[in-house]
Amino acid sequence: QLCINLTNERLQQFFNHHMFILEQEEYKKEGIVWQFIDFGLDLEESIDLMEKPMGILPMLDEECVFPKATDMTYKDKVLAQHNKKHPKFSVPSMKEVKGMEHPPHFNIHHYAGVVGYNVEDWLTKNADPLNENCLDLFRKSAMPFMATLFEDCVPAGPKDRKKTFQTMAMMHRKSLNALMAMLNSKQWYQRRVRAAEE
Repeated sequence: QLCINLTNERLQQFFNHHMFILEQEEYKKEGIVWQFIDFGLDLEESIDLMEKPMGILPMLDEECVFPKATDMTYKDKVLAQHNKKHPKFSVPSMKEVKGMEHPPHFNIHHYAGVVGYNVEDWLTKNADPLNENCLDLFRKSAMPFMATLFEDCVPAGPKDRKKTFQTMAMMHRKSLNALMAMLNSKQWYQRRVRAAEE
């Protein structure tokens, strides 16, 4: 869920930047009389909280490397790093989580609202690489589409395994960065000039 919300936040920031910020700058260039409006839609703080060094996802990746790490050691580190120190981070009160089977350990204040996260099984899920035998099977699939999907997934040899290990969060951020680079590579929105009505 956190990876999905990071993606939503990055895409929303891209949209806001193009639709609100750049459009108003274009008005200024064209000499249109315009009072600049601050839409207050900068999502950088919540994005940084999730993906910058010492952010939620890099800390998760780091914790996956430690042999004695647990979900609770990860949670404790996240709380020590961000609780009452970051404006987009909070810890739910006992009143808010009373009666919940899996109460959230912390909240992130996203663009769309506050989302609570429970970190149970995060380390296991994040460190769960695709099985090399499965990768090999997919690459050799008789279905051309399946084989194409996995042709670049080369299993690491025993010596390379540690330096090529990638968590699910790392792979997601790599894919998201590629998407954002593609989106930023050209203009996606077209301005439409409409005659003023009398």
